[in-house]
Amino acid sequence: MMRLPPTEDRVAELERLLGDPRETTLPLSDAAVLAADRRGELPLGGEPTLASFGLHEEFVPADLGGRLTGLDTVARLLRAVYRRDSALGGGYGTASLLPALSVWHYGDAAQRRAAATVLLDGGRLVAAPREAPAAARAGIGLRAAVDAGGLSLSGHSAPLLNAPRADAFVVLAEHGNGNGDEHEGGPGNEGASGAEPGAGGGDTAMLLPRQELPASAMRELPSQEFVGLRRLPVGELRFDGWPVGAGRVLGTTGHGSAALVRAHQMARPLVPAMAIGCADTALRSVLSVVLAGGDNGHSFGSRYAQEVIASAFADLLIADCLSLATLRALHLLPALSSLWSAASTYLGHRLLQQSTGDLLPVLAHARHDGVGYGTFRKHLIDLSELPPGRTGAVAALSSLVPQLATLARRSWKRSPHTAPEELFGLHDALPPLDASRLKVAAADDPLTSLLADVDGLLDGGPALDSAHGRVVRERARALAGQLGVVAGECQELPERDPAVLANPRGYALAERYTLLTAGAACLGLWRYGVRQSGCGFLSEPAWLAAALGRICLRLGLPGSEALREDTDAMVAHVVTRYHQGRSLDLYGTALGGAAGDGPPASAAAAVPPTWQAVGRS
Repeated sequence: MMRLPPTEDRVAELERLLGDPRETTLPLSDAAVLAADRRGELPLGGEPTLASFGLHEEFVPADLGGRLTGLDTVARLLRAVYRRDSALGGGYGTASLLPALSVWHYGDAAQRRAAATVLLDGGRLVAAPREAPAAARAGIGLRAAVDAGGLSLSGHSAPLLNAPRADAFVVLAEHGNGNGDEHEGGPGNEGASGAEPGAGGGDTAMLLPRQELPASAMRELPSQEFVGLRRLPVGELRFDGWPVGAGRVLGTTGHGSAALVRAHQMARPLVPAMAIGCADTALRSVLSVVLAGGDNGHSFGSRYAQEVIASAFADLLIADCLSLATLRALHLLPALSSLWSAASTYLGHRLLQQSTGDLLPVLAHARHDGVGYGTFRKHLIDLSELPPGRTGAVAALSSLVPQLATLARRSWKRSPHTAPEELFGLHDALPPLDASRLKVAAADDPLTSLLADVDGLLDGGPALDSAHGRVVRERARALAGQLGVVAGECQELPERDPAVLANPRGYALAERYTLLTAGAACLGLWRYGVRQSGCGFLSEPAWLAAALGRICLRLGLPGSEALREDTDAMVAHVVTRYHQGRSLDLYGTALGGAAGDGPPASAAAAVPPTWQAVGRS
């Protein structure tokens, strides 16, 4: 097994190949990507650039000849692509990643080698998941029949991204009568899929090479008819009693959901982690407009604009803290990770979409045909089209509700500081994924339990002897108090009773739980992760005060109003990163591979003197 370059070096090399998004002459600049989007195309040269880097090798485990070592690394690399274009990242990467994870962890040796060969050769995998009950009742979905000759497939799938150019498919076909009455095993429904999959006939997962399928099995569809599938080829699978070849079943016949739900548990938190790239570009696009001077420069002079920009920056950091802890937990604490996987799936995307949408009024006086406004609008639309969607968000909360009573009684009152420091390591290596240790429910929650003694937690971190530090303590204590309130209410819920899924109170408690978990992730990063972050700003309490304030605001807690000091510090830093050409997430990555002291010549702007000084301070 070859020795891989460090993650930071791989990210820097990918950024170098993608180029500075502000440099308008480059093929993957914001201007070029926006022009391609308006033409309904992928950016010219995008996929060849990713191929030259070998991004497809990042989806294959190292023991099979690839470079996959940690999901946090995969998320950072794909985030770099999503900063430019989510369709490019989805078509080249994300669409293959979920089916690949299914094969790595539930396929036999031959299936793993076959899938690895497809990806290492630059091919695509595509997943055809089991459809939700409503779709099944409408006749959509694949069905498997078992007879003396083995398995046969019938029915047709929903529209599948990348299907026309797929080299292999991972499909989940149900048994039984296909009326949708069986338990749902689709993406995002961990709670429902935790049931014994034999009910109603069960379902079976299969790896189907394209060359084995009948010529009529794949039918291409016009992608413009499907919202959320813009600029990528779309197709559907159709079978009519086609006999499945030997050795194509992943896992055990009739028990497909039990395996694939764990693959979803690993893959779903990657989506908000990559969506941070879209929100990052949207926020930088707003900055490009309001810092451009001229008739529109006055918009940054309003206190409203400053507060909205600071809030969007804080929400982006919150989402990244929760995403980091979640992805690392899949490696470090797999038996407990379902909690945070669901929390990140629900809250991460919600934070990013809401805060990015709140930026729109700041551009009220901007030119609607400009690159900055157009790029912002494109990424706002991209965020709205990314999973989990309304159904997936509800499913994520559904998986949490039955576990809240158990956590309140057995976990949140335990002694603090139980989450391992490695959970918050921005650059630490991770042990290999072990899907056999994943569970769909957990009886312990060491991450959220960090709130049980916030004073002790903060005392061991960087100094908090400033005005910002005092605000951090006040807001952290407010979150600790809210955890006690939530725990008291959750103890009144029936323990592990699926009936509480029909109770709106349970959903409201689950949503509050996700916010508390996000607060704990921010505090954990502050306590354990900032020492090796390489970013002095993360060692300062201003961002943490702002982040905790945003969480307290969403929880309706007093004292959560944005303070002028918080806003000024956040705006100063976000403008500094903008001028330096660095990402706005936890990593402050140099966009284009090499950060400078200001924008490139082709993107030079007349920055209003007041905010130029703020941004350089």
